[in-house]
Amino acid sequence: MGMVRNLFRRETLKPLSAAALFLTAALMQPLPAGASTGITAGATDALGHLQIRTDHGPSPFQPAGATGNERTDHYKTKVWSTTVPLDGSVAYYLEYFSTGEGLAYLTRCLTRAEPFIPFIYQALEDAGAPLELLYLPVIESAFRVDAVSRSGAMGMWQFMMNSIDPYDIHVNAWQDDRRDFWKSTESAIHKLDYNYSRTGDWLLALAAYNCGLGRVTRTVASSGINDYWELSEKNLLPRETRNYVPKLAAVTILSNSKGRYGLPLHWGSRTYWERIPATKAVDIRRIARRAGIDEDLFLTAHNELNYGVTPPASTGYKLKVPVAYADAVRAVLEEETELLEFKRYRIQSGDTLSEIAEWYRIPQSMIYEYNPGISSRYLRIGQILLIPLIHDNIPERHGAVISDMTESWTGRYTIVEGDSFWGISRRYDLSPEELAAGNRLPLNTVIRPGMVLMVPEKVGN
Repeated sequence: MGMVRNLFRRETLKPLSAAALFLTAALMQPLPAGASTGITAGATDALGHLQIRTDHGPSPFQPAGATGNERTDHYKTKVWSTTVPLDGSVAYYLEYFSTGEGLAYLTRCLTRAEPFIPFIYQALEDAGAPLELLYLPVIESAFRVDAVSRSGAMGMWQFMMNSIDPYDIHVNAWQDDRRDFWKSTESAIHKLDYNYSRTGDWLLALAAYNCGLGRVTRTVASSGINDYWELSEKNLLPRETRNYVPKLAAVTILSNSKGRYGLPLHWGSRTYWERIPATKAVDIRRIARRAGIDEDLFLTAHNELNYGVTPPASTGYKLKVPVAYADAVRAVLEEETELLEFKRYRIQSGDTLSEIAEWYRIPQSMIYEYNPGISSRYLRIGQILLIPLIHDNIPERHGAVISDMTESWTGRYTIVEGDSFWGISRRYDLSPEELAAGNRLPLNTVIRPGMVLMVPEKVGN
């Protein structure tokens, strides 16, 4: 985005309360030998050191006792920076992300990021956090809201289940807010800011985001070194963490000089978002169609919803709506009579889809629509169906899940040797399908000792 590009022009750096990390604008000096792209590193000194601000003090002005490298940014505010060695890993990733497969990958990431860049940028600016964090999801998730790591981290900012408790992230049968771009962005910024409060350095805060705050603080304490680059040089951080900041530095440099390195320039309108309370459970697709919003964009913005359906209104769920369509969505919510409510139904012995459809007075095709992959020939006892309710006064049917699913699965179960989905689900009065769906896992997932599953708060681990 143009505003961010301006922040990284040569000899400019917009000050924030926590300061920027990388001075990565007009790149003047050639990279060390071995880099063949012709990319030039951001402001460097005679020794080939990349100029990076590292004081990270609460004031954007020159810290007490500082004696040099004072700058005046685009807004005539003084910024002080020190020098940090431009090590080979930064040069390597500048090379990688500006050519061939790496350039194609970065292009895909930034294209995918376009709807969310203005929101993340504003959230960082409001929090006084370094704007370079804007590009951290490139490293974390390739800017995919549905990304899932091998270790179970999820979403654009890759939250693990054991790290969501302090934040406004809810995981239940309806939703997994780790995939909510709004909530996960705010939570990630809070987490990074907390890391910074504990380490006193944004590069160490980033390292802690990658390998854990405890590991970083223990390493600093045992080594007596509190400089990220020195810790990396001495191999005192994990390999992935040693590459983490260099990747971010390279992506930041390239992303803020797109035209120079073949990255696509985005000249379209920016997407700004606001939240609107959902007054009842509704189908996201129907909202998009009625309001004229791009359906794929709207589904991506609400990827946290396990069924593409909002939770009951009593949960306080809020739709994330492009500002340009906010009035249209409000009108749809107020006037539309076909934005369905839903009920979950657990298959019983002898059930057929035609009988269930007749009971709820809906066409059988609607059951197929809201339950992709369901087969009338292979229904399983305990299997969960999502039933749209288009009529009032439907009598309760045996098998209907009485709870309206407003409960959050706040319990945690740690898998031990010999466990199975079947056995765990019986302990918590669930079907295996419901347990798997509640944890956003395929039913055939291989579970291993030590994995943690979300469960209702019913039976202790």
